[in-house]
Amino acid sequence: MDANTLEENDHLTDYGRGQAERLGKDWRDVHIDALRTSPLKRAYETALAIAKHNQDTTLEVIQNDKYVERKPGQEVIDALRYGYDERAVTLFTGVPFGRSGETPRDYMPPGGGESLKQVAQRAVSTLLILLYKFGKELDEPPKEFVDKKVIDSPNVLPEGIPHVVLVSHNIFLAELYETMFSWGSDHRMTTCKYRNGDW
Repeated sequence: MDANTLEENDHLTDYGRGQAERLGKDWRDVHIDALRTSPLKRAYETALAIAKHNQDTTLEVIQNDKYVERKPGQEVIDALRYGYDERAVTLFTGVPFGRSGETPRDYMPPGGGESLKQVAQRAVSTLLILLYKFGKELDEPPKEFVDKKVIDSPNVLPEGIPHVVLVSHNIFLAELYETMFSWGSDHRMTTCKYRNGDW
């Protein structure tokens, strides 16, 4: 955890810009029906790189506050800013530093932080809105994906199904994934740990 990554105006580093450019080039031939992003600058700049390289020159980048990362709370930000990293981790997770254990799903970091349940609620809302706007009923799942565990290229996504790209942050994306995977039931926080530029 780093104070700079918690800042709302955190731009991509030079390395991050390179990752975003590579991602955009990798996705240039992928049909994208909608490109949505968190308004935080590093996510927005990544979405712009995807749009810039995509074959669809009319692709519009739409920002939405619902897609931001879990809000850490001012006390976490202050602890990081003053170099109290262990305190920041304890405040953010609700678990004493050095002890094992999961963040309680209803734990809210002090100073306006957001619980994992609240992030999951944003993920559910996001998914419902996107499904309402772009969802398509299928008689059966695409045959080429029924037995697939991993899709290793965005270029093999099925035709005729709207493709929505959402550029966001690790915890929000993990909660979105779990929301889709365990629809209608409670879940633990996933351990996906998305890296920058992952999809």
